[in-house]
Amino acid sequence: MWNTSVACLFYAKPLKPYEHMKKYLIFILISTIVVTAVPVRAASVGSPKTEGQGKIAVTAEWSYIFNRDLDFKKATRPAGAESYIPESFQIVKGYNTAAKVSYGLFDAMDVYIKLGVADYDLKGDVYVGDIKHVVENLSGANAFLYGGGFKLAQELKDGWIVGFDAQYLTSANDLDFRAVNIISGATSVAKYIDCRIQEWHVAPYLAKKIANFTPYFGAKYSALRLTQAEPNDPKRWDDLVFNADCNVGVFTGLDWNFAKNFTLNIEGRFVDETAMSIGVEYKF
Repeated sequence: MWNTSVACLFYAKPLKPYEHMKKYLIFILISTIVVTAVPVRAASVGSPKTEGQGKIAVTAEWSYIFNRDLDFKKATRPAGAESYIPESFQIVKGYNTAAKVSYGLFDAMDVYIKLGVADYDLKGDVYVGDIKHVVENLSGANAFLYGGGFKLAQELKDGWIVGFDAQYLTSANDLDFRAVNIISGATSVAKYIDCRIQEWHVAPYLAKKIANFTPYFGAKYSALRLTQAEPNDPKRWDDLVFNADCNVGVFTGLDWNFAKNFTLNIEGRFVDETAMSIGVEYKF
């Protein structure tokens, strides 16, 4: 419930010095393990609950995109390629490994950051008129992922929770490019050293506490922008821009509080993308 008492809202029980040290040591240990060992690229909504004022939680999170369609916007074309049109481009595989650190500003509001690594594979076709001429495949390498957001969650009567998550993620990946001209059979390869992927979402949801479980579902507006630049071959396209083809999706998930201070989260996301995530949270 929203706390209308100013005294209660800002009051926090002081911790003894050794309790502070114990919590910080556990926090550092878990954060190190998460960043180095846990394999995330869709932006997950995650647990529908907030941590509580002054509380800290760290989550090890793994996410995987099975498919996300892209819409070509613009590019700098090389000479002779003015009539070529990219079509059917999509992310065919994307994943990140991330550590999420959440802090409760208030009982009903968290802020959080995400740090980790991300990787993507893409494919698409190039047409001249109505005829497909080229099939392209782009394979990424692990790159630094960072971002953050905030979550609002208000508990209502009988265990119901209404919430809202807003989030931003980005990474800059190298891409190995391979194109096959299906008319002539010629193959060309190149490397793009700057492929920036940015993702935003806003996601309202509804959840219900049932014993140690909290299922939830909601809808989201998501935007994705991919900029592909700096090829090592001047004959290649440069400054390509793709946006997400679909911006509205749905999601559903489940929290399971399987041990003291530990919560397992499983989530699926559909329509705008086909993706899933798994996370394990430790709350201090």
